[in-house]
Amino acid sequence: MSFAELDLDFTIEQAIMDMGFDTPTPIQEQAIPIALDGSDLLATAPTGTGKTIAFCAPAIQHILDRDEQSTTAPKVMILAPSRELARQIYNVVIQLTAHTRIESQLIIGGIPYGMQQQQLSENCDILVATPGRLVELDEKQWLDLSDVSYFVIDEADRMLDMGFASAIHHLAKQIPSEHQTLMFSATLEGEKMGRFASALLNDETQQLRLGESSRSVPNQIRQIAYRVDDEVHKEAILEHLLTREHVQQAIVFVSNREHVDVWVQRIRKMGLMCDGLHGEMKQGDRSEHLKQMVRGRLQILVATDVASRGIDLPEINTVINLRLPRKADSYVHRAGRASREGAPGDCISLIDINDLPMIEKIQRFMQANIKFGRIEGLEPKTKARSPRSRVKKKKAPTKAKVKK
Repeated sequence: MSFAELDLDFTIEQAIMDMGFDTPTPIQEQAIPIALDGSDLLATAPTGTGKTIAFCAPAIQHILDRDEQSTTAPKVMILAPSRELARQIYNVVIQLTAHTRIESQLIIGGIPYGMQQQQLSENCDILVATPGRLVELDEKQWLDLSDVSYFVIDEADRMLDMGFASAIHHLAKQIPSEHQTLMFSATLEGEKMGRFASALLNDETQQLRLGESSRSVPNQIRQIAYRVDDEVHKEAILEHLLTREHVQQAIVFVSNREHVDVWVQRIRKMGLMCDGLHGEMKQGDRSEHLKQMVRGRLQILVATDVASRGIDLPEINTVINLRLPRKADSYVHRAGRASREGAPGDCISLIDINDLPMIEKIQRFMQANIKFGRIEGLEPKTKARSPRSRVKKKKAPTKAKVKK
């Protein structure tokens, strides 16, 4: 199938071709017709499968079909959980609307309120935003959502994890009752997620489930763990891993913002181009560091889980966990950053004695084992119990003994 078969306006098709795409991905092939038909949609798809175009292209078609003048009240509202993901979506919108007169605005935290008041006084067809800042602007009575007829919630499961459910419900009440909603999520599991989706989607919502299970890491990503004795041992192994020839770019995950600064300095002393990323960093600095990664001026990004989803850095082929996350599904999201569009990658975890319970929990969650390896000359000196395999192979049935 080609994009020409999806009944998109020629201006959208041309923009997609300008972006270098000629064949839709599975999520695009299946989601775009549903969205164009006006149905609500609840979809799951792995990172890097093209879901942004899957909801942005129909959004633009929706505006073109309405064929109305731009006003200060947007027709499309797209919500994302993080500033980085919102900016990434906004950039895709700008590229897809290059051959149209559609106006777009990006509203995220970290920007002065006065500047955003000015933005909201300008014409806007597509509003891309983070929910927290948008609610703040609505409370200042600067926001007009009275014309929104196409509503997108991206990374819905992460929205819940970050506590944005009430903000999203608040914004949903500000838009007309007659509207179309598209919700994308890495997982649809859990009662909380079910209630959230049912409250925002109508009874005739269509569902799509594509790609790997939300509990599994894609097959093209090699998972391996190394036991470490202490911080000195961890640093030595990290240097060995980061200086391997096949490492293009890497994300090194740590547990908090203080550790970001510490490890950035340590990695720079290894002679590697490195910077950090965490949620408390100024928006300008965060954007600049990502820009430097895209341009290839940085090789390593040390980050908290703010970088585990929603950041498009296609040259990254290595993820290293200096500390395992506190939630098993966060490990899966971190690992997913090691591959884009099916390319091979590595997810490596450096495990000290404190991480052993967590790696067992991760293996139970994924129903898969993580292989432990050794690096010659960097073997651990301390003895500790080996992590137990939580994925047991089924034994062949034994024949019952018959007494003679």
